[in-house]
Amino acid sequence: MKKFTWSILLFVMFLGLFSCTPSQEPDKPPVDPVSDNTLLGQLNIPDQFDFKTTGELKLEINDSDDGAYYYIYSYEDVIGWQEIEYTDDEGNTVIDEVPVADHYNTIELGVVRIVGGNANVSLSVPTNVKKLLLKKYYKGAFASAYTSDITEERPLSLAFNGSNLKTKSRPKITTKNAGLASDILWCVNGSGQLFTVNPEDMTTVRKRDLAEGTWTVAMDFHNHQFYTIGRGKPYKLYRYDVDVENDYAVSEPTIINSNLGFGGPRLEYANDEGFLYFSNKDYIYKLNPTDGSVLETFNIDDGLNNTGGGDIAKGKDGNWYMSTFGGLYALTFNEGSNEVNAVRKSADNLPFTPTSLCIDTKQTPDIWVADNFTPSSLYVMDTQTGGYDTRDPDNELAINDLTKTPLEYENVGDSDNDGCPDDIDEFPNDPEVCLKTVTPTKYGWGSLAFEDLWPYKGDYDFNDLVVNYRYTMMINLDNKAVRMEAKLWVKHVKGASFNNGFGIQFDNLLPGQIESVTGTDIRSDYIDIQANGLEANQEKAVVIAFDQSQNYRNETSEPDPDYNELTINIRFTEPLDLDEIGTSPFNPFLIVNGNRTKEIHLSNHSRTSLGEPYSSQSVTNLDSDGDYRSPKGLPWAIAIAHEFKYTKEKVEIIEGYNHFAKWAESGGELYPDWYKDNAGYRNTDKIE
Repeated sequence: MKKFTWSILLFVMFLGLFSCTPSQEPDKPPVDPVSDNTLLGQLNIPDQFDFKTTGELKLEINDSDDGAYYYIYSYEDVIGWQEIEYTDDEGNTVIDEVPVADHYNTIELGVVRIVGGNANVSLSVPTNVKKLLLKKYYKGAFASAYTSDITEERPLSLAFNGSNLKTKSRPKITTKNAGLASDILWCVNGSGQLFTVNPEDMTTVRKRDLAEGTWTVAMDFHNHQFYTIGRGKPYKLYRYDVDVENDYAVSEPTIINSNLGFGGPRLEYANDEGFLYFSNKDYIYKLNPTDGSVLETFNIDDGLNNTGGGDIAKGKDGNWYMSTFGGLYALTFNEGSNEVNAVRKSADNLPFTPTSLCIDTKQTPDIWVADNFTPSSLYVMDTQTGGYDTRDPDNELAINDLTKTPLEYENVGDSDNDGCPDDIDEFPNDPEVCLKTVTPTKYGWGSLAFEDLWPYKGDYDFNDLVVNYRYTMMINLDNKAVRMEAKLWVKHVKGASFNNGFGIQFDNLLPGQIESVTGTDIRSDYIDIQANGLEANQEKAVVIAFDQSQNYRNETSEPDPDYNELTINIRFTEPLDLDEIGTSPFNPFLIVNGNRTKEIHLSNHSRTSLGEPYSSQSVTNLDSDGDYRSPKGLPWAIAIAHEFKYTKEKVEIIEGYNHFAKWAESGGELYPDWYKDNAGYRNTDKIE
C-alpha cells in the first residue's frame, strides 16, 4: 500500500513540474519560442514596427499678422463617388455623381494664436492623414490653405508660412446704404444674370453678368466675395470679388476649380466657419473654398418630404435651414456623426416651389426665398412657423438663388476679458484659457486595447481591457497649456478574469510640474496616491485612472459619466509649451490583477518607476528584454486613433479586420486606416 501511495505522490509531483498559470514561473520543458499557431504569430513584422496608428507632428506656423488665429484640421483626402438622380431648379431630372467622404476625412485638431510672428504646436495626428488644412482667422474673416503633403512617418516636423494667406477687413457702411433697415440681397439665375435687391422697396440694380448661368450663390461677406457653381458640366467653381467702396462693383471671375465634378441647387458660405456648404437631394457637403475639395459628407434623414430644388442657409445664431420644393425645414447637425435631422417648419405644402433661401441679419431675422417662376417673386418668412408674405422685385428676371451682404456688423464681445474674443474663445467665461487642442476628435474617441497575459503569449483578441480616450489641452493666449482634461470610457473588461488597473505615465513631465489631479477612481490600498493626486514614488508624473477594472463589468453602449466615464482634470504648476507635455495617448499601461509591479505598455514604451521587468529566461517568457514586443514583433497593447470595435472572445484581431495583416507586415505603409468601417475592411460577424 505504501508503495502505491508513493507512486501516486511521485506522479502528482511530476505533473506539477509541467503545469503552470501565467502568474507562476516554474521550470518549463524546452519549447521553440518561435513556434506560434496563432494567425498573428505567422506574420512577418518588420523590425521596430510599433503598431502605432497615430504619432507626434510638430507644426510651426510663421505669419506676420500677429494675433491671427489658426484652426488646424487633419485631412485624409479619401473621397468616393455615388450616382444620384435629382431635380434641378427648372424641374428637370438630372442623373449625376456626388462625392462621399466620412466625418473622419477632416477633423479639427485645435486652435493656436500667432504670437511674435509664429505659433508652435505638437499634435497627435493619425498616420493615414495626407496633409493638414489650416484655416486662418484675422480681422473677422477667414482664409484657408493646405500644408504640403505628409507621410506616415512619426514623429514629424512641418513648417507653414502664412504671411501670404490674407483676409480682408470688414466693410465700412456707406452713407448711401446706412439708412436701410435690412441687408442687400444678391440674386442669380440660370441665364447668368446677377442683380441686387433692396428689401425695403424691392428696387433692383443689375450687375455684370456671370461667366455662366448658375443655380447657386454664396457670400463670404467678411472677405467681400461670393461663389457660384456653373449650371452644367464640368461644374466650374467661381469666385467674384465685390468692391464695397465702389457701389458694390463685381470683379471678373476667378476659377477656383475648373472641374468640380458635381452640381445642384444649394450653396451656402458659413461666415462663422470659413467653409462652403453645398447640398443636393438629401446630401450636404462641406467644401474648402480655396479649391472646392470635399471635406465631409452629411446625410439628411427622412424628414425631407421632397428633396428637389431649394437652397441651404445658416443664420447668425448658428441655426441651419433648408428649402426644397416641399417647403421650409430646420436642420440639426448631429455632433460627431454624418447625420443631419430635418424638421419641417412650413405647415403645409407651399403654393410655390422655392429655389433659394437667405437669412437676413436683423435682430429678429427673417428668411427670404424665391420661387421658380419668371419673373420670380420673393417671399419673406418667419423662422418659427414658415408663415410668409409676398414681395415682387421691380424687374422681370428669374431668381434661382439668393445671398446677402449685411449692412451692420456686430462687435464681438470678450466676456471674461482675457483678450480673446467670444467668437474664438472656447472658454468665454474662463479668463485662464481660451484655445484648445483635442485628440483624437472633439466628439469621437481613440481606443487602447490590451492583452493581459504579458509576458506570455495571448490570444490576440485585444479585448482583455478596452479603454476609450479623448484628451483636451486647454491653452492660454500665449499657446501654453494651463490644464488638461482626459476623458476615459472603460468600454470593455469582460475579456479578462483579472481585476486590472489602468494608468498613464507622462514621460516628459516631472511630478513637480503637476499641481493637482482630480477625477480618478482608486479603491484599493496597493495604489499610493500623494496629495496632488499623482501616484507616489514615481520619477515621472504618473496618473492612475482606476485600479479595479471589474467594477465596470456592466458595460454600456454609450459612456455613462456616473459609472464608466471618468473625467480626469490635470492642472499644471505653471503653463507649459505643448511640446513639453508630449502627445496623446502618452504612455498608457495596464496593471495586472492588483500586482503593482506588473505593467503592460505599448510597444517600445518604458515602465514606470514601480514596474519591474519579468527577467525569467524561460522560453515561454516572450519579452525577456522588456520592450513589450515578442521575438516576432507582436505587442500586448495597441492604440487606435478611432473608436475600436473589438473582436469576439478568442477571435484574433486579424480575423475581424481584413487589412490588419497587410498594415502590420508593411510596417504601417499599407492600409493605415485598417480600423475604419469602410467597405471590405471588417468581418462584422467576428466583431462585437
